[in-house]
Amino acid sequence: MRRAAIITVRSLIVLTLLAAALDLKLPGRSRDRVRIHLIDRSASVLVPGPVESLLPRDADEIVARDVATKPGGDVITWASFGRAPAFESPSVDPSATDLAAALTAALGRNPTEIVLYSDGRGDPGNALFLCRDRKVPVYVFPLGPTTVKDARITRIETPGNARPNAPVSVAVIVESTFDVKARLTVGSEGRDVSLTANVPTRAAFTLPGTGTFNVDLDVQDACPENNHAKGEVLPRSDKRKILFLSAKAPALPDFDVDVAQKIQSLAPYEAVVLDNVDLTAAELQTLATWVKSGGGLLLTGGSRSYALGSWKGTPLEELSPLKIKPDLKVAAVFGIDSSGSMTQEFSPAVEAIGDALTVFDADDDLVAMTFSDDAKVMEIAKLRKERPTGGTSLVKGIERARRHLETRQAGRKVIVLMTDGETKETPEEIQAAVSNLKDIGLIVITTKKNVPGAENIPMTDWKALRGKLEEVVKGIQELKRINPGQVEFSRHPASAGVAAFSPAWINRTTAKAGAQVVATVGRTPAQDPVLAFGSAEKGRVGALTVEAASTPAALLRQAVEVVAGDGAAGLILSIDPPFVRARGTFKDSTFETTLTPVLMKQVASDAWEGRLPDGLSGPVVVAKGRARAAATIPCPPEFERLGVDRAALERIAGETGGRVLRSPNELPALPRAENPSSRSGRTLFLVAALALVFVELAVSTFWKV
Repeated sequence: MRRAAIITVRSLIVLTLLAAALDLKLPGRSRDRVRIHLIDRSASVLVPGPVESLLPRDADEIVARDVATKPGGDVITWASFGRAPAFESPSVDPSATDLAAALTAALGRNPTEIVLYSDGRGDPGNALFLCRDRKVPVYVFPLGPTTVKDARITRIETPGNARPNAPVSVAVIVESTFDVKARLTVGSEGRDVSLTANVPTRAAFTLPGTGTFNVDLDVQDACPENNHAKGEVLPRSDKRKILFLSAKAPALPDFDVDVAQKIQSLAPYEAVVLDNVDLTAAELQTLATWVKSGGGLLLTGGSRSYALGSWKGTPLEELSPLKIKPDLKVAAVFGIDSSGSMTQEFSPAVEAIGDALTVFDADDDLVAMTFSDDAKVMEIAKLRKERPTGGTSLVKGIERARRHLETRQAGRKVIVLMTDGETKETPEEIQAAVSNLKDIGLIVITTKKNVPGAENIPMTDWKALRGKLEEVVKGIQELKRINPGQVEFSRHPASAGVAAFSPAWINRTTAKAGAQVVATVGRTPAQDPVLAFGSAEKGRVGALTVEAASTPAALLRQAVEVVAGDGAAGLILSIDPPFVRARGTFKDSTFETTLTPVLMKQVASDAWEGRLPDGLSGPVVVAKGRARAAATIPCPPEFERLGVDRAALERIAGETGGRVLRSPNELPALPRAENPSSRSGRTLFLVAALALVFVELAVSTFWKV
């Protein structure tokens, strides 16, 4: 018997070691539970109604009990959602229900299951497919009122536009979940309507003219948020509607022109003319977005335009087909008098130079120079280490700067000297040094004596240096060209029939790559653009370098026509929320409306279709050129339909492998997720073999019979 036991144990040892050597796999086992409770806290679940299903406070109690009674190793957590999800926080934006985002965020926590509390009034999108692919079932508790006493405005029908001051027909469709009498008012006209449960009622009204109007449904129900709406009918015009942003716009009788200095709304307009006014950062961004989505913009010149104004670093610099300053590399020497008489003024002057030179381009060649009894050129940053001493030699300063600039490659070379003009050198000696400069300009900012042969800029004292330097810098960059000569035109619709003219001055610029230059002044290399056109994504942009008031009326009118586009003649737009449809002849197979960003795709030879963005409410106007359509989405989508949608909840549960739950008592009995992958048994078999060795040793030692 003892011998048989020993043989059996030794056989088991051999078998376990063989299993370990072969690394036989063990079957998978159930995983620890990772459950996420996902609670809908959007406004639709809080609307009063019969409490036949859970409310958010009931969901909180279920979560608290589940956390308190969870087995060891399990993880129970929770999240709220409305417009966006928030983990372990009841605070969310309740104005919308983004169920897809909530389920996707929950999947990011790698759950084994999701318990959803919702009324089903949200689109789960692709999240159900993700749950199914990852084998994460969604168990559902219906949340919110099962039925709601709700009367609502479901649709407002208006024409896309109408003649001003002419009567406009409007139709309002209302619907109710219960039989009730209500008062429906549109504008100043009201009437009583009898509503039958779940049967739409259509009522026609007549407005006295175009413009905005209110629609109100006076009824006692559970949700007043969907009983009020605002509509709009745009005035129709045979003329293109243009917004002229200007202090005073020239006459444009061929257009319906609104003149303003601020942007309120760009919805009614086909083109905008920006004429020498400053806009806020928010207005500039609004304008840029509108242009890129299909609008037309004409930029005009002036003292507030291009680099003379404040366009640098703004969306206007990006939109314009012309650069904000000319492509002219500058090489300049900024020399500062460092004689002993400048001891008090030297440091403030150095600060003024540093501030004034920040507007130059990165590739401009700028150096500093000090001149007293001698002159030396240095980097501008090293000026701070210099100390004034000695007398003043203008001749040595001019000669040293000339020798430096003669070695540089640049379109414009300039010497700028800052001095009191006091020197022992004779005017003849100074004039001789100036005559050697040839194509190098000399500008002298002086407090006392003028320098012969230079462009002298007087200032009363050194405190005025900063302002004088700013003037000089603009002059060096040649941002303005006085009496540029006669404007010449290329063949283009904007210039057809326009006679040549000579402006008093222009903003100097350079055309960007791809810009279509229509008008110029001068001859190469001193040729400057006067009018150019380009594109900004879907929009069209024109740029004039002369002021609008100095532009011939025919040229200004035709430039506006070009940026306004072809008007989409023959195109008919209509809106049937959430769809936008178009019929007619149009050269593009896809396009965006200019007011509401809706991508329109061709669905037939003469038809396009698009979808309005989610979350819109109130008046919606879409346009392409002169074609316009209007619709009113009466209330926020959150209140469009109310009450638990049990069919939607059953679909969510069914498509993910879950089910609709009737009681919190079902939670502990939900199946655990299985781990389908097998695991290595080597460690277990080695431990078993070791244990059997001890068993065999014990049998051999202590079993004596």
